[in-house]
Amino acid sequence: MKKKITAGLLALTLALSLAGCGDDKAAPDEAAGTESAGGTESAALNEETKASGETEQIISDSASFDLNGADYVTLCDYSSIEVTITGRYEVEDADVTDYLAQLLLEYGPFYTDDPEKTTIEEGDIVDVDYVGKKDGVAFDRGSAEHQLLDVSNNSSVDGSKFIDGFTEGLIGASVGDTVDCDVTFPENYGNEDLAGQPVVFTFTVNAIQKEMTVEDVDDEFAKEQFQAETAEEMYTELYEYLESAARYDRERDTYQAVQDYLLLNCTVEVPEDYLAARLSDYRRQFIAQNCGGEESELESFLSVYYGKSVEEMEDYWEEMTDRSIRLELIMDLIADELAVEIDEEEFMSYASQMASGNGYGSVEEMYPAYGFGDPVYGETYFKKLYRYDKALDQLITSAVVHVNETGADNETGENSETGTDNETGENSETGADNETGETGEGS
Repeated sequence: MKKKITAGLLALTLALSLAGCGDDKAAPDEAAGTESAGGTESAALNEETKASGETEQIISDSASFDLNGADYVTLCDYSSIEVTITGRYEVEDADVTDYLAQLLLEYGPFYTDDPEKTTIEEGDIVDVDYVGKKDGVAFDRGSAEHQLLDVSNNSSVDGSKFIDGFTEGLIGASVGDTVDCDVTFPENYGNEDLAGQPVVFTFTVNAIQKEMTVEDVDDEFAKEQFQAETAEEMYTELYEYLESAARYDRERDTYQAVQDYLLLNCTVEVPEDYLAARLSDYRRQFIAQNCGGEESELESFLSVYYGKSVEEMEDYWEEMTDRSIRLELIMDLIADELAVEIDEEEFMSYASQMASGNGYGSVEEMYPAYGFGDPVYGETYFKKLYRYDKALDQLITSAVVHVNETGADNETGENSETGTDNETGENSETGADNETGETGEGS
C-alpha cells in the first residue's frame, strides 16, 4: 500500500499539466474529431495512433484545403469579450480536509492503533509480531514484525491468505499478550522441509487497529504515503494541488466561455466541401483505429461502445466538426487582424514538449495524429492551431470575466474581473493543445 497515494497524485498532477481546456461536457472519445487541438479529439487520436502503430503513408482529404477566415467570417467585436463562468475556483482549508478524506477512502483502508480496544474480537485487525518454530527452532522466513492481520478471515489486510488456523488463537487475546498457535502446513506446501509438518507460531499482540481518519493522520503517515517530512507539509502540498486544479478549472471554463461567445456572435459560412473532407478523414481514421479498417464492423462497434447507430453517430460527428471548423475560421481571421506571428524556435520548443508529454519520441512521430495519419498535413495543421491559440490568449487577456462561484459566501456569488494572465488563466503556450477551441484533429 506504500506510496499509492503519492503515485495517484502524481498522475493527476501530470494530467493537469498536460491537459487542455477544451469542453469537458463531452466524453473524450465521443467528441473526437471535434474539439480543440489537445481537447477531446486530440487525446483520442493520440492514443489511437500510438496503439495502432500505423505506418502506412496517408494523404488527408483535408490537406488540399487552405482556407482563409476572411473569406468566410464576419467578426463580432472581440476587443473586450464579456462572459460569465460558474464553478468553485477558491480553495479553503475544509476542501483540503475533505480531499484527504477522499484519498483515504479511495486508496485505503489505512489503519492505526485503537487505544480504546484491549481485547481481540471477531472482525478485528491486529498489529502483531510472530515467530514460527518447528521442533522449538525458528525456521527461515517464518518471522515478522508489525504485521496487520485480519483475524476473522485468516489473512493479511491486503487479503493474502495464511495456512489454516494461523490466526485462530488470537481471538480473545489482549494487547501485550503472547499467544501460541499450533498449525500444520499442507502436504503440498512449496517448502519440502515444512510440507505436512506441525509448527508453532508465537504471536505478540502489539495493538488492535482501527480504520484511519483524517484526524489520525500524522507525520509518519505523511512521510510514508506522501513522501512529505511532516503532516503539515503534506497538507501544504494538497492545498497547492487543489489550487492548481482550481486554476485549471477556471482557465478551462474561461476559454470555453470565450469560444462559445465567438461562435454565438460571429457569422461563419462553412464550405461544404471542406466539411465533407474533414468528416471523411475522421470517419476513415475512426474505422481504422476502432474497427480494424473494416467498414462492415462500424455498426456493431458503435452499438456496443456508444449505444448509437451509424446514422446517429455521423450526425453527431457532423455537428461537432461543423462547430470546430467555424471556430477555426473565426480564429484564423482574428489572428490575421492581430498580426499574430509564430517564432519558430518557440514553436519547436512547444511542439517538442507536446510530443514528449504525449508519449511520442519526436514531433515527427506526433504530427500524423494531427493529420489523420498524414504527417505533412499534421504539421501544417498543428502550426495553425498553435497560432490560433496565441490569438485566443490575447482575447482572454482583455476579456471581462464574471465569476458565479458556487458555494460563495455572498448571496449571488458573483464578481467580475478583466481577464489577466493570473486571473483568467495564463495559457502559457499550452494553447495549441487546448485553447484554439473545438478545432484539432490531434495532440
